[in-house]
Amino acid sequence: MRRMGYWIAAASLGMAAPVAAQPAISLPIAPGFWTNEGQKCGSVHYGYIYDGKRWGSVYYYGPTQNLGPNAELQPITQTRAVAGGFTQMQFGGFDGAGYFRVKATAPDRALYRVGAPFRDEIQVSDETLIRCSYRAMSPKMQAAMRRFTPALAK
Repeated sequence: MRRMGYWIAAASLGMAAPVAAQPAISLPIAPGFWTNEGQKCGSVHYGYIYDGKRWGSVYYYGPTQNLGPNAELQPITQTRAVAGGFTQMQFGGFDGAGYFRVKATAPDRALYRVGAPFRDEIQVSDETLIRCSYRAMSPKMQAAMRRFTPALAK
């Protein structure tokens, strides 16, 4: 009994210790499934997911997109405003030479900018994205959402 009291007291002290607050993750877009504007939500087989804490791709692959789904979601550790009205996402607690940025351009529309180091420069690519509602997606992509981000599968 005495030993149990010790562990309860130790646990209480540990809970009372100050916890370092994680920076708030705030992107100028709504959580959900995002894909290239040229795609139709009902037949799309790849895109990006933002769930409020993570960003990354989800996709089916193979010659007829029959394999998968696969997801590469990374926790966003920090965001910050940068030039041009973009918000830069930071992953893993550090910034490298490359970057991932997003900017809302209209409700359910965004510009996604990726800067990748190449030789002595940064190559920049832009993608115009649209947000697909869960109900508008194919049963296949709905299954991927349920698997990787169940809270968004509504």
